[in-house]
Amino acid sequence: MNKASFTLQQWLSWMEQAHTSAIDMGLTRCQTVFDAMALDFGSTKIVTVGGTNGKGSSVAMFDAVLRAAGYRTLCYTSPHLEVYNERVVIDGEMCSDAQLVAAFCAIDAAREQVGISLSYFEIGTLAALWIVAQEQPDVALLEVGLGGRLDVVNLMDADVAVIATVGVDHVDWLGDDREVIGWEKAGIFREGRPAVCGDLEPPLSIAHHANEVGAKLFQASNDFSYQLHEDGGQWSFKGLDSQHQEVAIESLPVPQLPLQNAATVMQALLLLGVEVSHEALSQGFAHARVRGRLDAQTYRGCPLLLDVAHNPQAASYLAKRLEGKQFKVVLGMLADKDCTAVMAALAPIVSQWHLVTLDVPRGQTAESLATMLPASTDQAVYQHASVGDAIKQLASDKEQLLVVGSFFTVADAYRLIEGEANG
Repeated sequence: MNKASFTLQQWLSWMEQAHTSAIDMGLTRCQTVFDAMALDFGSTKIVTVGGTNGKGSSVAMFDAVLRAAGYRTLCYTSPHLEVYNERVVIDGEMCSDAQLVAAFCAIDAAREQVGISLSYFEIGTLAALWIVAQEQPDVALLEVGLGGRLDVVNLMDADVAVIATVGVDHVDWLGDDREVIGWEKAGIFREGRPAVCGDLEPPLSIAHHANEVGAKLFQASNDFSYQLHEDGGQWSFKGLDSQHQEVAIESLPVPQLPLQNAATVMQALLLLGVEVSHEALSQGFAHARVRGRLDAQTYRGCPLLLDVAHNPQAASYLAKRLEGKQFKVVLGMLADKDCTAVMAALAPIVSQWHLVTLDVPRGQTAESLATMLPASTDQAVYQHASVGDAIKQLASDKEQLLVVGSFFTVADAYRLIEGEANG
């Protein structure tokens, strides 16, 4: 097939069917293609960010602080909400179609040279690494897609490796044992390099793996911590620099993103070896945002709160952040998620359940979700054919809705909102 004139959309369509399976764990094929490309990353500092939850928030805060300090950054995250370009962001701007097409062409040529088939995610991640080599930013922030040890991002030897949290998700691939999951995530650690774990109750396997490979591990509570001030508007940080000297930073603005993730980012910044002023820290933490995380929007005068929480840990955090409030909850989930546990975690903030069918591969139906509600559920339960149908039906009441459960659920809500705005 001649792909020389492919548009970005044509590339993405081809990538979706280019390999025998959507997920193919193992780095051998990608390593062969990566080696064939012989990429030069120059003096770019590499940060890999793994974890069950908090990866996107950590990357966003890292990026905001570094850019406030005058550094040029590149962020690679997944999945995207609306357009693929969201996955590669250079200095705050989404990568252009032309840059992505050039990257896909380069990966495809290298792949054909060595006679190897790659999956959608593998091509996408290798393309992001190719763009890092072309752009050579001061710092590249690379979010791990799944696990760590066998994820394509792990082709890179990070200057600092970060694990935000360790929870249970992607059970089909990683299992439901936190010790095993922690070991997989710690696969991004490197000998002699710093590694930061922000989980407050980390599985022992994190420290064991760090010890095995000779990584310099810095753990939340043991090596760094934060203190929220009484006024609730500021926080202070205590951590260690690369020489294990204590560092204290006072009077930082509380971010809109999880404070524990902010402390983890703060510790990683100390170890990265970049100069960052207190002013840059304050500006970065104050302005960091992630689409789809506690994102307040409006549709036809109805306030919406959008959040991609899709596993029990994320749902529990969300319920805690919104404690004391009650919402009509529009929930759509994928069939391979722990739907019952997510609904149980959200239940304290739910006045009504509005369950929706996700018309995507692995999408759960509203009918199936209804059978998975916790037995103790006493809220009214309604079923809808789609996210859009639910929001349109409820919008006239002008009561705030919480739209949650999946990237797909939130993406559908954004499309509805933007369709109305462009109307």
